[in-house]
Amino acid sequence: MKKLIIRNLKLRQSSLILYLILLVISPIYHLFIDKNTMIGGFFYSIIAVIIMFISLFDCGNAFRLQFKLGGNKSYYFNHSLPFSAKEQTDAHYLTTVIMSLAGALILLCYYDIPASGEINGVNMTTPLFFIAINLIGHAIAFPKCSEIRRDFIPYWGFVVVMNLIMPFVITFVMFGVVRITKPAKMTDSFINNFINGSGILLLILSLAFFSFTYLKQLKRIKKAKQLH
Repeated sequence: MKKLIIRNLKLRQSSLILYLILLVISPIYHLFIDKNTMIGGFFYSIIAVIIMFISLFDCGNAFRLQFKLGGNKSYYFNHSLPFSAKEQTDAHYLTTVIMSLAGALILLCYYDIPASGEINGVNMTTPLFFIAINLIGHAIAFPKCSEIRRDFIPYWGFVVVMNLIMPFVITFVMFGVVRITKPAKMTDSFINNFINGSGILLLILSLAFFSFTYLKQLKRIKKAKQLH
């Protein structure tokens, strides 16, 4: 399985190299770059675009790895390799976890750069949301096997739903809570607590769903092995 994980990470090496560069320059960014100056603003803009790219497109790490492996058509080829179905499943799930944590670390390092939409200056995409979305994507798009994606869940559709529709739903729910509880005013603290709370809840649900799908796949593999 170790060889499979190394292979998977090599397939995503461009993202990992980008993460490493961002991690190394993070102290420089926080100590020396002033976005209010012309040069600082230039570098800030470049980093902001990269962070937004990571937030948008790396929220579907399971999809991106499957593309690198050849998509649905490569299923039989992948399973002709000298690795068991369980080893391949374990490697795919661990790769999703590793890439999700790595991306979340970068978002955490650049916490002051909006990764997507904002409400009263509070960033909607937090590291918790990023990890949760990655785990959910793996679970709902690859329920039977990590090498076969559901045809009706395309990568671009997943990205749009998770980065555009979901923040809208969260915002709608938040305003609904505000309307019911009728606080004196919707402060930044209230918004921040609500978004962080939503992120924690979503992370818990995604972990449960991710684990359930993994165990279900292991059960299917064990059953298939017994039949043969």
